[in-house]
Amino acid sequence: MTNNTQFEESTEYNLKINLSEKIVTRDKVYSILSKAIFRGDLKPGQRLVESKLAKLMKVSRTPIREAIIELVQKGLAVPSPPKGVKVAPLPTTEELTEFYDINGVLRGLAARKAARNITPLQIKHLQEIILQSEQSLREGLLKEIFNLNKKFHQIIEKSSNNKELVFLLDNVYERSRERFSEILSRKKRQKESIEEHKVILEAIIKKDEELVEQLMKKHIENGKEDLLQQIELQENISAKNNNSE
Repeated sequence: MTNNTQFEESTEYNLKINLSEKIVTRDKVYSILSKAIFRGDLKPGQRLVESKLAKLMKVSRTPIREAIIELVQKGLAVPSPPKGVKVAPLPTTEELTEFYDINGVLRGLAARKAARNITPLQIKHLQEIILQSEQSLREGLLKEIFNLNKKFHQIIEKSSNNKELVFLLDNVYERSRERFSEILSRKKRQKESIEEHKVILEAIIKKDEELVEQLMKKHIENGKEDLLQQIELQENISAKNNNSE
């Protein structure tokens, strides 16, 4: 299981926000906070204090409180006794395995159906995303590659023409710990991922349904293995630091 003690429960927020009270809603605040968690600006284990967030955003505490409740409901934050809330910790290896097993099956099925239903325009968009990803890799824009990766998969899922499947994938992502793959992502893995995307797209263009399903499942499995390695590395570094204190 993973160890999350390396993350301090800091309330110093790396957020630059200035909202007008007139336009602020719970959904707006939730969007800002969830994206901050995805980006790693709000770190695993970091406390979410209503008063400080309200002051930072220049809003009342009500939309902050409601947004934090939704973060807990979506699994992005967890209660921190006695009365606090903090960003959810890194996942355990068991949680990651469960998530990626489900994700691999669903995305594999989506890719199979995409090979049957994808349009020329959607193929063009996938090709453009790969080119943009390669450019971002050369420029070292790792977070941009993460966003492009998400778009790549969303296009494939949408082209499956299966609304229930897309709904399931969206729900799995929202409730999963996959968001931490952005925080821990490495340039080496992102380069490998882009190459895997190329092979997946080739299989889709050839309409090889069985092959593209296998390739997608392997792609998801590779992502899981890399993330587990990164979490283990973080644990080893934390243990080494603790022993040296």
